[in-house]
Amino acid sequence: METASAEAPKPYDRFSLEVRERIAANEGVLAIVVLEACNMARIEARFGREHRDRLLALLAERIREALREVDFVAQTGEQTFGVVLSGLRNAGHATLAAKKLLRLSEEDAQQAIKDLEAIDLRLGMALCPGDGDDLASLLRSAQLALEVAKDSQQGLVAYEQQSIDSSTVVWDMHDELAAAIRDGDLDVYYQPKIDIQTGAINGAEALARWFSAKRGPVSPDEFVPVAEASKLIEPMTRFVLNSAMRNLMMWQRDGHDIGVAVNLPSSMLLDPGIVVMVDSLMSIWDTGDQRLTLELTESAIVADVETCFATMTRLRELGCRIAIDDFGTGFSSFSHFKSIPADELKIDRAFVAGMREDTADQRIVEAIINIAHAFDMKVVAEGIEDRETLRMLRRLGCDAGQGFLVAEAMSQEDYDAWLDARRYAQPEP
Repeated sequence: METASAEAPKPYDRFSLEVRERIAANEGVLAIVVLEACNMARIEARFGREHRDRLLALLAERIREALREVDFVAQTGEQTFGVVLSGLRNAGHATLAAKKLLRLSEEDAQQAIKDLEAIDLRLGMALCPGDGDDLASLLRSAQLALEVAKDSQQGLVAYEQQSIDSSTVVWDMHDELAAAIRDGDLDVYYQPKIDIQTGAINGAEALARWFSAKRGPVSPDEFVPVAEASKLIEPMTRFVLNSAMRNLMMWQRDGHDIGVAVNLPSSMLLDPGIVVMVDSLMSIWDTGDQRLTLELTESAIVADVETCFATMTRLRELGCRIAIDDFGTGFSSFSHFKSIPADELKIDRAFVAGMREDTADQRIVEAIINIAHAFDMKVVAEGIEDRETLRMLRRLGCDAGQGFLVAEAMSQEDYDAWLDARRYAQPEP
């Protein structure tokens, strides 16, 4: 197996030259595979640069061992590799070879350095002939396939025009979303929450909304995954946090005894910088203890319990409340639950919506409420859409709730008016 020459000044240039030479030789099917270890920044933040570099060196060694003598590999970037597979019989053989590389992130390479998390390896592949017949077109096709793999959370993606068309739409949205965040063109809407036992307002959940000049209203189901798949999620979350805490300060000055909740994406929960960000914003807006609730999905916590628990504990020490969102859809172990540093559980709307018709959903909701109260946690029910469901939740002892029956998410101006209109209103019985 051939490798990059020690004298080559730039591995990427050596890789490009190798691709050109093998295209010219035209021996059977040629496959270009680009690999990226996508979670190296997270590994470095958690374990240090030395551990990260050791893991990358180990990965490079495993790639070389997995290839044939006639194949070629070069580390083309800080956490990327380029592989040339030549003389293949058909596209199926290329896929088998690429899958062998993908399994490197699932096999003994992960155990060679103890205590390090698994490599999040993504692969993009392009074939010659078929996906390009020169260096530029082949590399472009392989790189586009890699971006689709990263966006779609797939391990391996072979270049297909349909996939690339879909990815191009994602990239266009990414650029527009980046501009909206930079220019302050996102909006923050607020969905009210009430105390279920008294009917009094106890706060709101802050939600990002995007009204694109080009696309019109864009659903969060579309733009939030784009932000999460890129570095946009951090500035977007900071924007929502800053807006919510600024407004919370103004509501408190107006005499409203309420709080505000903000969703914290899983990627940021694993980033130590989130504690610094929240601490800074709390100092700026001086909203007081227990007024800001950070909502985390239980699936994010299960991904790395130790790191998440440590971050959650530090956030609580700052005076934040911690809520576990969509509870009941994935928490894997009560051994984790018994020590979770949280203040609230939010019952997933799927269980709440089925309470009227499904006794199993009723029992699940009742069990969650009882378990939470046994651990001194409050319970928030999502998706309350009718008065019978509200009455059932009240009988079961649920603490708070939100949903269309209470109010839909609304702009800051509308929420201000809604608060003022209810200031002297008698709470619902």
